Amino acid sequence: MNQRKITARQLKHLVTLFTIGSSILFIPLSTASQVRQDAWIPILLGMAFSLGLIALYSAISRLAPDCTLVEMNRKWLGKWFGSAVSVLYIFTALVVGAASLISYLGDFFITQIIADTPAPIVHTLFALVVLMGMRLGIGTLARASEIMYPAFFILYVALIVMVLPNMKLEHLQPAFTSGMKPVLSGMLDYVSFSTMPLVFFLMIFPSRVDAPRQEVVKALYTGSLIGGVYLLIITVVCISVLGLGNTLQQVYPSYALAKKINIADFLTRIEVIMATLWIISLFYKLIVYFYAGLKGIGQLLKLKDDTMLVAPLSMLLVVISLLMYPNTAYVKMWDGKIWPPYILTFGLFIPLLLWSVGSVRTRRGKARQDSPNPAGNPYPETSPSGGGQ
Repeated sequence: MNQRKITARQLKHLVTLFTIGSSILFIPLSTASQVRQDAWIPILLGMAFSLGLIALYSAISRLAPDCTLVEMNRKWLGKWFGSAVSVLYIFTALVVGAASLISYLGDFFITQIIADTPAPIVHTLFALVVLMGMRLGIGTLARASEIMYPAFFILYVALIVMVLPNMKLEHLQPAFTSGMKPVLSGMLDYVSFSTMPLVFFLMIFPSRVDAPRQEVVKALYTGSLIGGVYLLIITVVCISVLGLGNTLQQVYPSYALAKKINIADFLTRIEVIMATLWIISLFYKLIVYFYAGLKGIGQLLKLKDDTMLVAPLSMLLVVISLLMYPNTAYVKMWDGKIWPPYILTFGLFIPLLLWSVGSVRTRRGKARQDSPNPAGNPYPETSPSGGGQ
């Protein structure tokens, strides 16, 4: 696989697109169902909470700047326990993360765009695109993001501008009517889908980023905040254009939003803009998940070249994506009740454990190095003088 390192600018684009990911279609509905017209409040709180998470991930990477997440687990949690935790992260990245995104994409296309196409065909085609990208390497894909991100931005701005005439701010009123519990629940939905999965970037930074540490950390913060702003705007626009009731009735509110575009009865039904936005952001989120899982397997098995695993893993993900969600009710149950506490474990609790253990071991290591007693002399020098009596 291409081992060329990426720049801080490219990292920022990756973080932004990863944060948006599948959330651009789901977050408006998820937050609106929790806090109704106050859906923008949990997103703002989630963006603030995200800064704390990124500070935690940055602190972990500072303790072992040349290590990936898998290597940190083995270094600080021990060979066996650390390897077991790494296997769980790899499973999360490939099965719970990457395969579920392929499933989401297939469901979206089959229900909204190409209804007569068999699901295996849609899943396989997208997996082939991911396979081609992974063979080129994360460095090449990161450079491609410098082209894809501006395209994403232009399409996003065009979408928002074209639906502005349909906005009704009264749909956002009354404000601040929700209690604290629904707001916190909505915030958890936001961070569980958009922020906590950023823990998998520990497989990329800082070891694969060719930039000063300060610029890398800045790219993480900036990318996360920019992604949050995209989601905040699309949520506010969805509710103000569609209305709360219509937003809650839609499976994909932001896609329904694009159907409202009508300029002089000439420029209409261009919801393919939203589909393009989602494909771009979902592709990069899937790439990061896939890369994290692939690199993790390679490091656990000490493979010299993990490229050989790309094709079989891609085929495996297609099969899993077709089997993992039996129906829509199961998807809603998984996304609402299982995924948030699940990713909370891997995105917050285990990183806190890593940071705590890593900090203690690093401090002890420095204390031994600074000790005046040489490592090779276990006995301190004694005074030549006699007793003190």
